[in-house]
Amino acid sequence: MTHRQISLLVGLSLLLWSPALSAPPGPPAAGHFDYCYPGDDLGAVYHPEETVIKLWAPTAKDVQLVLFEDATNQTSRLVPMTRDQDGVWSASLKGDMDGKYYLYEITHADAGAARPVVDRVNDPYARGCSANTGRTLIYAPRKTNPDHWNEDHFVTLKNNVDAVLYEAHIRDFSINTNSCVSNAHRGKYLGMVEENRRMPNGEGCGIEHLKQLGITHVHLLPVFDYAVGDETQKVDDYTWYSWGYDPVLYNTPEGSYATDANGTALQREFKQMVQAFHRNHIGVIMDVVYNHTAATGSSRASIFDKVVPGYYYRMDPAGRYANGTGCGNELASEKPMVRKFIVDSIKYWMTEYHIDGFRFDLMGILDRDTMREVYREAKKINPNVIIYGEGWQMEHVLPPDRMMTQAHVAGTGIAAFNDGIRDNIKGDYAEKTACGFVQGAGPQYGGMGRFHLNIKGQSTGRDQETIPVVSPNETVNYASAHDDLCLWDKLLTSAPTVPEALRENMDKLAAGIVLTSQGIPFLHAGDEFLRSKNLNSNSYDDNNPRVNPIDWSLKTKHKDVFNFIEA
Repeated sequence: MTHRQISLLVGLSLLLWSPALSAPPGPPAAGHFDYCYPGDDLGAVYHPEETVIKLWAPTAKDVQLVLFEDATNQTSRLVPMTRDQDGVWSASLKGDMDGKYYLYEITHADAGAARPVVDRVNDPYARGCSANTGRTLIYAPRKTNPDHWNEDHFVTLKNNVDAVLYEAHIRDFSINTNSCVSNAHRGKYLGMVEENRRMPNGEGCGIEHLKQLGITHVHLLPVFDYAVGDETQKVDDYTWYSWGYDPVLYNTPEGSYATDANGTALQREFKQMVQAFHRNHIGVIMDVVYNHTAATGSSRASIFDKVVPGYYYRMDPAGRYANGTGCGNELASEKPMVRKFIVDSIKYWMTEYHIDGFRFDLMGILDRDTMREVYREAKKINPNVIIYGEGWQMEHVLPPDRMMTQAHVAGTGIAAFNDGIRDNIKGDYAEKTACGFVQGAGPQYGGMGRFHLNIKGQSTGRDQETIPVVSPNETVNYASAHDDLCLWDKLLTSAPTVPEALRENMDKLAAGIVLTSQGIPFLHAGDEFLRSKNLNSNSYDDNNPRVNPIDWSLKTKHKDVFNFIEA
């Protein structure tokens, strides 16, 4: 996402969750900034005879578990937790706790308050929760495995450039009534993968369309638990919309995409979706947002600040939350326990859900050492993992040379989005009427010489000086994405007076450049048949059914464009 768009999105989520953004009670003791817990057992580790729950909260004065029998029952009991010398609190729950829920009740001393601060908060390592991030779920992971899950495998490619990435939003892909998906699965995980679905004229839709298109990986906009929206609303009664770039619980699938937001339907159906994609030789890329959280301080959607106040975020010289993201905060990925959380989370999604790769939102906010560790650990699990992200140079607290920007991907094996080829193809992304090569204006960033380097997979960036890459595996080529105007809308605004047939040829040329250049090609869902968002360049929260949902009738209307891209 762009700086401006995420700022608007998360600002909305903060207004929904809390009347004000509260400052944290104070930072942890300095000695804990360099500590890294070596274990892999934070959160709830379930066994039928016992569940052990651990939380790293070194500055807490007291931590207790608040146990609930189910997702809605208000009756609870408190279980004391024991602190070790490294600040890890633990409790052992005897018996089978499958289906039970809990929160932490954490007490912090606050020098500026007359009495201690007590918060009830979800587990940051939660793998499940009740609807709308209510309570953390304890469950038996194996019970969520579909049949033959142990036989499911990653999609393997010899090189990243052999991939064809297709960016899609779960809800957009199948919520339209003309999507051919059953009503029970419209807008859901399972709506992505209903097989043998065709429109009345015989055209394939859903996963059949993706197979026909020939993509290798589907890139899913955020599918972890996020702040905006009521997960319990029915598909035809939604009063909200969100791209999902407002993370709360990073290791829990988003409940609004499941048939039931409580229990384990979200884990089971997420795995069924991945399994079906893999069965059809399509890998799954997760869009991950480790650069900021939906909220901080005492806000309802705040998690980290209630566990270790002030630790997980960067602060500016005045002691305020750093805001290089434009979202009110940025995670301090360079701190050992923040880096551990990010790496642990990536490893969890790969081992538990068989995720094939990750797209890092605002990757330029994360430090280089963290991204390199992510890459190393992910490659141990899947040597063919694909990792890429937005390497934009953002406002910074850390020195720029420590951040994972476009300038620092060379030689890492990690790829960055190539905004140079994007804007040379179609014109400046931020200027609706700006033209590029396909409209006949020529490449605007570095001229034809730079454009040739873009096409050969040798450079990225759109600044005066080109940014070289070591390998085409490190550049993601695209003409449009969920941010800004989609390709057809950009052509409508930049070439409004040309005949539609000529504008269609511009679209085909843009797609042809992306698909035939050296580098990793990336397609935005619906661009293959001239999807329009009614000229909305920032549709992150637009619930209008004519904006974000994909209109599958366009495949028939613009079949020649689809045939060109498919070929």
